[in-house]
Amino acid sequence: MKKRILSIAVCGCLLLTGCGVGNTLGIEGLVASPNLTDEQSNIHQTLENSVGKDIVLKYPENGNNRSAYVVADIDMEFTDEALVFYEFKNAAAGDSGVRINVMDQNEGGQWKSVFDLTGKGTDIDKVAISTLGSDRLKNIIVGYSSMTVDGKVLQISRYDGNEFMPSVFEDSYSIMEILDLDKDSFKEIFTVLNNTTTSTATASLIQSENGEILKTHQVAMGSDTVSFTNSTIGLVDEETPAVFVDCLKSTGELQTEIIYFRYNKLQNPLLQFPDKLLMKTSRPAGYYSKDIDGDGIIEIPSTELMPGHENLPDEEKVLMTSWYNYSDYYNLEKKYSGYYSISDGYQLVFPKRWQGMVTTKMDTATNEAVFYKYEGNISGFMTELMRIAVCPKTKTSEYEYQGYEVIGSSGQLDYLVKLPTNRREPLILTIDEVKNSFFIIQ
Repeated sequence: MKKRILSIAVCGCLLLTGCGVGNTLGIEGLVASPNLTDEQSNIHQTLENSVGKDIVLKYPENGNNRSAYVVADIDMEFTDEALVFYEFKNAAAGDSGVRINVMDQNEGGQWKSVFDLTGKGTDIDKVAISTLGSDRLKNIIVGYSSMTVDGKVLQISRYDGNEFMPSVFEDSYSIMEILDLDKDSFKEIFTVLNNTTTSTATASLIQSENGEILKTHQVAMGSDTVSFTNSTIGLVDEETPAVFVDCLKSTGELQTEIIYFRYNKLQNPLLQFPDKLLMKTSRPAGYYSKDIDGDGIIEIPSTELMPGHENLPDEEKVLMTSWYNYSDYYNLEKKYSGYYSISDGYQLVFPKRWQGMVTTKMDTATNEAVFYKYEGNISGFMTELMRIAVCPKTKTSEYEYQGYEVIGSSGQLDYLVKLPTNRREPLILTIDEVKNSFFIIQ
């Protein structure tokens, strides 16, 4: 049977069953669905035969795999295996929390349950099947979270076709990513652990060497971190992979630390000059590091008030967002600057002739960002240069009838701009300038 990884998407399951949003789902709805393949139905039935019907599926909350079912080659034999994440509806004290049922498949395609593992939490953070380091062994990598505990637990298991090793490695973490950080063509696990007791944090690399999984490198993270709210995998430059970690400080602001591998060790360059570099990345919560232009290199946001907003009420203030790249040695270089809408997921980069000459206000009646020529007084009459609206595709024709033009699309949303009909003002952009300055940020 051909090897592959199969995921049943969470959103698809919700649509099929009509259930509300959440990370658990009754198995009955999935089994009853007419859209399931025979193989998927066989997996459901095998699970029921093994553990009973009094269960709900559990879905990973983060990562690339968001399915309660993973079908993959785990033991490097000719047939696939399946992992099923679930919990008992009315669990006894010793059976509460996430469980993993491991299934094997014979050459005829029939499934059998071979092991049932008690997890390390009440919810699942991430799931991956991956080799680590130069070892060819496949690892079942599961990160667990709990509603009652801040930290998360990493558990790595292995199955060789005969023996299931439920826990070959365990560790605590706050952030976890799987990538080739040291550029040796093999993947590692990258973690950050925040020790709230000692107010210290450490980034680590976890690899497999000669069948043994161990931490191979570590580097200190900045102090005064309340939590690690986001991590992004990307490039620092055209060839250096890194993890960009957005840290929530006790002040309520975010700062970003960059961890990469150089000179045979993990490095945290922004921490070398915190007053110069870390403080430069300070911004309000919600402004996460992103690759906003799709070139693979991650940008770090920083904010300041739009021109003229200094004396406005807080609820009317709008921020100018600048995006920075890190460059050797120990520099943050501004790449873009303009208006960033977190709620609508886009960035309008201000062209050079707009810098210091244009400001932004929100039209609360239409929920549109409106861009004006700024001449020192934001409260008086200002010349409107353009406005941006975001709407469902079903409403797009109504906006186009009013003179708006589509400048981008994402899923079921269209992004539109309306430019003045009288374009004598030199600051008014052409439609091509708008499109070239507009980035949809996922």
